[in-house]
Amino acid sequence: MYMFLKSEYRVEFSKSKEDVLENIKNSIFGGFPDFFGKSFTGKVLENGFKVRLMKKDFQTFKGNFIKDREDQYSLELFVGLEFYQVLTLAVFFCFSLMMLIRNFSGNYYILFIYLMVIGLIAYKNYGDSKKGKQLFFDYLKNFDRDCEIIPIK
Repeated sequence: MYMFLKSEYRVEFSKSKEDVLENIKNSIFGGFPDFFGKSFTGKVLENGFKVRLMKKDFQTFKGNFIKDREDQYSLELFVGLEFYQVLTLAVFFCFSLMMLIRNFSGNYYILFIYLMVIGLIAYKNYGDSKKGKQLFFDYLKNFDRDCEIIPIK
């Protein structure tokens, strides 16, 4: 599935692909009796994963292991928003804007307040996404201290 506002990284581990996937699989929240010590919601596939942090984070982390020229596995990691997540945000803001326009009575301060709230929400989500990315990278580094995370531009 296509991701919006995505960042791309390559992660090189000193541990095997199977160890990395098993560690992520063991950290996925499956249900309430199994809550303690879990970091993610999502699923692990044969050659990758698609997870989200359990905290109030909106972005998705999608990783696929690929073989490089030296027959070593490295992780191709995408961090971003999926289509339905962007659609949910767009519907929410359009509905809010429609309600504001419908009830607009010539008071421009209400419009200013609405724009301020949208700006604050966008700023908070931007800050939360940076924190969420850092939490995920810290999780990977705690699992494998020798892993190297390389941003791809």
